[in-house]
Order: sequence, then C-alpha cells, then structure tokens
Amino acid sequence: MHDGAVPATVCAVVPPPGDQRAGVIDSVHEAASWALELVRSWLAEERCAESRLVFVTRGAAEGDDLAGAAVWGLVRSAVSEHPGRFGLLDVEPDTGLTAELLGAALAVGEAEAEVAVRGGEVVVPRLARLSSTSGLEVSGWDVAGGTVLVTGGTGGLGRVVARHLVVGHGVRDLLLVSRRGVAAEGVGALVAELSGLGARVSVEACDVADADAVAALVGRYPVRAVVHAAGVLDDGVVESLTDERLARVLRPKVDAAWHLHEATKDLDLTAFVLFSSMSGILGGPGQANYAAGNTFLDALARHRHSLGLPAASLPWGPWTQDAGMIGTLSGTDVRRIARAGLPELTPEQGAALFDAALATGEPVVLPVRLDLPALREQGDIHPMLRGLVRVRVRRSVAGGSVAVAGLVRRLEGLGRDERREVLLDLVRGQVGCRWFGGGGWSGAAVGRAGPGRAS
Repeated sequence: MHDGAVPATVCAVVPPPGDQRAGVIDSVHEAASWALELVRSWLAEERCAESRLVFVTRGAAEGDDLAGAAVWGLVRSAVSEHPGRFGLLDVEPDTGLTAELLGAALAVGEAEAEVAVRGGEVVVPRLARLSSTSGLEVSGWDVAGGTVLVTGGTGGLGRVVARHLVVGHGVRDLLLVSRRGVAAEGVGALVAELSGLGARVSVEACDVADADAVAALVGRYPVRAVVHAAGVLDDGVVESLTDERLARVLRPKVDAAWHLHEATKDLDLTAFVLFSSMSGILGGPGQANYAAGNTFLDALARHRHSLGLPAASLPWGPWTQDAGMIGTLSGTDVRRIARAGLPELTPEQGAALFDAALATGEPVVLPVRLDLPALREQGDIHPMLRGLVRVRVRRSVAGGSVAVAGLVRRLEGLGRDERREVLLDLVRGQVGCRWFGGGGWSGAAVGRAGPGRAS
C-alpha cells in the first residue's frame, strides 16, 4: 500500500462477473477470494484503522450479480466482527460511479453498513414480517410419481425434511444424497422408518459439488423437486480465513446449488428449495465463508425466480442440537445465540415454518423465531431488524451525525437538479482517486461522515 494518508472512506468496486451461464462458479469463488484478501489486507494495515472500506456491487441485491451477492455475505460477517470498518453499496447494473453515487456512499456509516441506490433513491434493507400464512395450502409437492431429491439427506436437517415430506405431504419417492450415502451413521434405521411410512427411499453417495456427478445422478431418477440442505462449516474470524478454507465451505453451497440448477432447469420441477442461513443476512461473526455461500443461495433463488423457475431460499436461524449444524456448537454457544434473540427451532417448529415459508411464494423468506423483547434489551439493534424492533431514539448525536443531518435537511428543500449540484460540490471538495498496492485495486475516496438516514 502506498505511503500517505488513507481517505476516510474508500470505495472498492467488485470486479464484474464472468458469463453468468458458463463461468458463474469461477466468478463467485474469484470475487469472494478477492474480497477476503482485501478485507484481510485492510485490517492488517494500521493506516486504515480510522477509515472505512465500502464494497460497491451492481445488482447483487436482486440476483443480477451472483458473484457480488457472495461478497455481500462475506462483508456482512466482517462488519459484525469489525463495526465501522466496512460497508456495502449496491447500484443498478450498468450504473457508473457518478458523483451522486459517491454522495450516497457518505450514508454508509456505522448506523447503516449497507445501502442501495434504486431509481436515483438511496434505500436501506429491513426485514419485514410477512402476512399470516395460516390456512394456506403448501403446493409444490404434488410430484406426480416423480422423485424428491434431498441433498444432505442423511444429516440432521435432511432427515427432518425427509420425514416431513413423507408424513406431512404424502411424498412417496425420496432420493437422499450425501457424501457418505449408505455408509452414513443411522441410515439403515432412517430408511426403515420412512419405508414403514409408505415411502420408497433411495440413498446415494454423491459429491454434489461435481457437475458430472450431479448430472448423472439427476439422469438416473425422475426428479420433480429438489431440496438442497447440504453444507459444511469451517468457522474462524475473517483474519484467520484462507482461500482454502473459503473454497471448502463454498463448494457444497455455491458449486452444488449451481450444478443442481443447471441439471434440472429444463425439467418440469414443482419445487427447488435452498437451505440458507441467517448468517448471510445478519452477518455471523466468525462465519464469513459460510455467509458468502448462503447469500449466493439467496441470490440464486431470486435469479431463478426472475426466469420463471420454481425457487425458494430459506435462511434458517439455529435449530436444536438434534437437528442441523448447530450440533457442532457448545451449550454455551447455543445459550449465547438464544440471549441474542434467536431461540432454537425444534424439528416440529422447523417443519411448520418450512411449510409457511413456501406458502408465501416469495423467493427468499426467513423461517426464524425472533425473541423481540430480548433483542430490544440489547439496545444496539442490528439495522436489518429495526423494522421489527422498536427502540427509543437517542437524542444525542455525534458531531458527524449532526453534519449529515444538516445536509439532509438542506437537500430536502431543493429540487432534483439543485440537489445534484450540491452533491457535486460536496464530492468535488472531498473526493480523490488513489491506487493501493498488493492486489492493485483502486478506490474513490470520499469524506468522513457520521451515521445518516437514507431515504
């Protein structure tokens, strides 16, 4: 990195993805690796300690940029570990970095770590409660004699799904896929149980991160629905992650989901369900690699939805110890998560939320339990949850916040052209272009600003 002062805010533009059809997997891995190296380098450089690095993507929020979506998950995790050091700005595809957008980046601060620009307006993400889905019938499992393929089918979540599909929805043909297949612990008992309930169960060992293996697997069965519940964990703070640890976690999420998409996109599927994680939405500390894989799944569901294909990504919260990958956590970790406002799901609760989420028809729905009083007690509410948890607004603000509030009031009284001129003057007075060494990335620097309110 060159000598000299580091600007208060630096924008790093995520490289544009490759061919969305042929090179999406490579694009995702390359973008995530690039972002990881940038984050680690930024944290290691003492001169950056008082500055913020904002990653700029184009269309990542809607699934237009699948590689950029993975970067969002990784950076969200970095934000949770290092508040105020990183931010995210998403602009519409084919949009250049104009003065207005650089002005929007001023809003990316400690209070709002991520913003998007849509139709010339700056917007921020918030979770919202969906209308009640009680009484709605869950469609998608009338597979007309076809097979439901469940990846991770011999693991905790896969077993919950398999039982629920058979008991709750009358599915009669299941294909349970995992890395170990019939060699997985307890598979014989599971098959016997499901067979006793009237299901025909096939179990296969398959590396779903291998395109040829997935294509061959799908070719052997009349697949009519897919539930992708496979995944692995390799947790560690972002400074400790390597490309190898990143790739290990991305493969069963990114590679596998894309291969399943490619292998089934021309089939008459009635459901394509991806098991994602809240870590990608809220940014799980120590889970930058896992969060990156899960935000890709969310973006893939939106991408399929835009193509008119069935798709639902379900970012789950924690499950009880007998289901899901939370079994790798200690009792202390589980209690900590519960105190943070995310109580565990039992298999019964998870199955009910699975149905409710799919009944909405939305491409991304969070089937989670939130302890709102516990969240409210924390005081410092995650921005994504501020639409659900009402807290008393603090009247005291930092000097930077006062400056931004004044700018907002000034802009509110101006027309569109006048607002543009004010922002142009502001940016011209504070912006500079700098090149930083190492990976050879560039950044447009903008002045420091406290947390502001986007509209």
